[in-house]
Amino acid sequence: MTRNGQTKVEQKPRVVDSDSESEEVESKAVRPLANGVGKAHEYRAGSIMHISLSNFITYDRIDVTPGPHMNMIIGPNGTGKSSIVCAIALGLGENTSVMKRAKDISEFVKHGHEHGAIEITLATGTGSVKIRREIARQGNKSTWKIDGRGATFAEVQRRTRELRIQVNNLCQFLPQDRVVEFSKMTSQALLKQTQAAVGREDLQQLQEELVRRRAQERQAMSESLRLRNDTETLRKQNALLERDVQRWQERQTAESQLRVLTALVPLARYAEIKAAHDAAKQARHEANAAFIAARDSTEANELEEKMSQLESAAAARERARRAAGDERLSSEKAVRQQVTRIERLEAEQNELREELTSVRTQAQRRREQIAALRAEVARLEAACSEDRPPAEEDAAGRQQARVLRERQLELTNELVAIGDEHKAIMSTGRQLSADVERRSVQLRGLDDEAARQREALRRAHEDSARALEWLEANRPLFAQHVFSPVCLEVAVRDARYAALVEAVVGMSTLRTFVTQGDADYHVFTREVNDRQGLRVNVVSAAGLRMPGDLRAARPPGDVQRLGFGGYAVDFLDAPQPVLAVLCARDKIHEIPLALGAVDHGAAERLQLREYIADGTRFTAVRGRYGSRAATVTTARIHMQARLLGGGGESDEIRATRERLGSEIDALRDAQAANEAAMKRLSARERGVRDSHRQAEAQDAALRDARRTRAAAAERWERQRIH
Repeated sequence: MTRNGQTKVEQKPRVVDSDSESEEVESKAVRPLANGVGKAHEYRAGSIMHISLSNFITYDRIDVTPGPHMNMIIGPNGTGKSSIVCAIALGLGENTSVMKRAKDISEFVKHGHEHGAIEITLATGTGSVKIRREIARQGNKSTWKIDGRGATFAEVQRRTRELRIQVNNLCQFLPQDRVVEFSKMTSQALLKQTQAAVGREDLQQLQEELVRRRAQERQAMSESLRLRNDTETLRKQNALLERDVQRWQERQTAESQLRVLTALVPLARYAEIKAAHDAAKQARHEANAAFIAARDSTEANELEEKMSQLESAAAARERARRAAGDERLSSEKAVRQQVTRIERLEAEQNELREELTSVRTQAQRRREQIAALRAEVARLEAACSEDRPPAEEDAAGRQQARVLRERQLELTNELVAIGDEHKAIMSTGRQLSADVERRSVQLRGLDDEAARQREALRRAHEDSARALEWLEANRPLFAQHVFSPVCLEVAVRDARYAALVEAVVGMSTLRTFVTQGDADYHVFTREVNDRQGLRVNVVSAAGLRMPGDLRAARPPGDVQRLGFGGYAVDFLDAPQPVLAVLCARDKIHEIPLALGAVDHGAAERLQLREYIADGTRFTAVRGRYGSRAATVTTARIHMQARLLGGGGESDEIRATRERLGSEIDALRDAQAANEAAMKRLSARERGVRDSHRQAEAQDAALRDARRTRAAAAERWERQRIH
C-alpha cells in the first residue's frame, strides 16, 4: 500500500515449457505496505477491509487489503485487475449478469478446479463482518457464510443493505463493462442514483415532492397567466361594447328627433302653400280691380274695338270660370283643380291683352326661329350619321369566333382521347398490382422460417422487432438496401454449428442492423434511435474489407488437422456487407469451431487467440511485457441456438425466392413507369383543360363584345329619333 492508499500488485511471471501443455497462472498475492493499512476504526461503515480469492477465474489465490482511503489497482493488461472488481460484485451478492462476462456462476471457477471461493471483510463502524461465497462447478451452485456460519442469500442482501452497499448502483459501483450504460444515463436517472448512493432514504421522496411542488407551481403560474389574459381580453371587449352602446343611444336619440321632424314636414309644407295661395288670390283681386277701372275710363277710340273683343273673350272665360266654380262644389279635390284653373284663366286673360299688340311680331320671330331650327336639325342629323356605332362585328371578328369554336371542338376531342387513355393506364395498373400481390403471396409462403426467426427476435428484443417493422414500411427513405438484423440475414449451413456460431457472434451483433453507406446510417439512427427512442444497434459497412479480402492467421487446413470443422465464417451464408461487419466486429474469420474435443496444446502452439470446442469457449490473453505468458479463460456456451435458424434455406428455395423477388422488382418498376405515365397524362389533361377554359373565356368575351356593340347601336338609334 502506497502512502496515498494505492494497492500494489506483485505477479510472478508464468513459466511455459515448450515441450508440455501450458501451465496455469501461479498464485498471485498482494503485499500491502505497513503504512498504508489503517486501523479498524479508521474505516467507514461499508468499506472493504480485506478481499481473499481462491481458484477464481485466473487466480489460484490472492489477498487484497485496501486502505481506509482511496485505493487503486495498477498493472498491465491481462493481469487480473477486472477479476478483482468482478469478485467484489459477486462476493457482495450481485447477479452474474452485472459484469456481462458469463451467465453461470460456475464459469468463474478457475479452469481445472471444481471449487472456488470469494471472501470479503467489511467494516461495520464498530467492528467488521466477513462474507464468504463458495462456488461449486458441479451443479452450478454457491453457498454463503457470514462470520464463518452458514447463511442464506437473503441474509447477505440484508447485511449489505444495512451497510448501504449498492453494487447495482452505477454511481457507487461502476465496472468498466458498464461505462457505456453509465454514459447513456439521463440527468434525472443520475440524480436518483446519486441520492440512493448517498444513503438517505428520504432523499428520493423529497426530490419527488419537490418535483410535484414545482409542477403545481408551474400549473398555478400558467393558470394565473391565463386568468390575466382572459381578464385583459374581457376588458377590451367591454370597452368595445361601451362604445357600441353609446353609438346605439345616440342613434336612438337621432331617430326620435327624425320622427318628430318628419311629422312636422306636412304642416310646414301646408303653411308655405297656404301663404302662396293667399298671395295669388290678393293679386287676382288687384288685377280685377285694375281691369274694372280701365274698363270704365274713357280711352282712345282705336282701343274700343280691341276691348270689345277682349271683353267677349273675358265673358267666355268668365262663363268657364263659373262652370269651374260649380264643379268645385262636387269634391275637395275638384275644387282645388278648378281654383287652379280659374287662376290660370285669369292670368291668361291678362296675358291676352299684351299678346294682342305683339302677335304679329311674335309670328315673324317664330318663322325665323323655325327656319333656323330646321337648319340645325339637318346639321345635327348629318353629324349623327357620321358617329353611328357599328351594329355588327367586322370580318376579322367573325373569323376569330370561328377559330375559337374550332379550337374548342379540338380540345374537347383531345379530352375524350385522354379519358380513354386514362382508363387504359388504370386497367394496366390494376393488372400489375394483382400480379405483384400474387407473387408476394407466393413469396410469403417461403417465409415460414423467417417468421419464426422474427418471433424469436421479438421475444429476445422488442425494440429491434419494432425497428424492423418500421424499416420494411420506410425503405424508400434510403439510398441503398438496408439489411435487417443479422440473425435474419445469415443462414447456418450445418445446424449442428448454429449454437457455436451464435456464441461467437453474440446476441448484441445478432440484433444489429447493417447499412451499406454512411448517409443511410445517419438516416436510420435519426429516425429510429433519436425520434422513436428505440434502443437498437446499427452499423455501417462502408469502408470495411469484404470477407474475400481477409485471411486468418492460420490456413483452414492447419486448424482442421487439430479437430476443428473450420472457421466460423465457413459455416455462414449471408450478404457480403453483413459478413464484412461480422468479420470486423466478431472476427468470425479467425475463430475456429469444433463439435468435439481438440488438441489444446497444439492450439496454444498455433497461438490461437480464441476458439470453441466441446461446448466450451477458450480465450487466450497474452501479456504485453516480460515473458508474454498466455492466460487462458474458459466459459461454457449455451448449446441451444436462440436466434439463428438451423440449416438456412435450400438452394431450390433460395432460387425460387430470388426469382420471385426479381419478378416483383420488375413488376414494381412497371408500376412506377405506369404511375409516371399517369402523372404525365394528368399534367397533359390539366394543360388541355386550362386551354379549353381559356378558349371558353375568349368566346365569352367575343359574345360580350357583340352584345355591347348591339346595345350601343340601339342607344344611338333612340338618341337620333329623339
